[in-house]
Amino acid sequence: MLKISHNIPFGSGGNRICYRHPHHADRCLKVLRQDRTPELRRKEKKFPSNLRPLKYFDENLVELEVLNHLNTNYPEAIRRHIPQSFGMIETDLGLAHSTSLISDSDGLISQTLEQYIWKHGLDAAAERSIENFKDDWSIQPPPTRDLIPHNLVIKNLGDEMRLILIDGLGRKPRSANRWTAFTSRKRYQRRMKDFDQRIQLILHRKTTNTGPTERLNNLKRNLAETIPEA
Repeated sequence: MLKISHNIPFGSGGNRICYRHPHHADRCLKVLRQDRTPELRRKEKKFPSNLRPLKYFDENLVELEVLNHLNTNYPEAIRRHIPQSFGMIETDLGLAHSTSLISDSDGLISQTLEQYIWKHGLDAAAERSIENFKDDWSIQPPPTRDLIPHNLVIKNLGDEMRLILIDGLGRKPRSANRWTAFTSRKRYQRRMKDFDQRIQLILHRKTTNTGPTERLNNLKRNLAETIPEA
């Protein structure tokens, strides 16, 4: 069992808290928040959604399945924009999903696209990374949820900036049929239209200084080295 409860998380989301792996600096551990357990999330739902099994409400199990599916069945153009899964690991905070920790070439944890735009604006590097992401994603669009800028990080590789989708990956498709390609294309167009609108909203908030400060200040990028186990 890995002991991580005394370590400092580098970020958190609506359902999970993220820690750097104590033995692998290039991996992170995502643990479920105690106020967002599968049991509590299911209780929030109404009939018939509250009849679904608990695993349906476990963000880690859902992400594990979809990442394995995408990394096994989708082309490299898609895989370059998603993390790799290293499976579930037992910790003193419960089961954690271990995935790639997205870091820049200088070793610092990559910023979310929202944070980057808030700091630098929509500069040429960010615009190129967005266009490259759209081009790659269009090849075989996965059935993701809405593409939200704080669920994408912008990885600085030195010679390029690359968008990585770290959350909101959706679910593994149940089956493929003759309508799959058509619906995927329509979903892709809708997702990208909404994505562009969200970026414009960030730029507006930046101009008016009305940004979501909790999300903007959430990430602790200075944890460039592995935090020793307590």
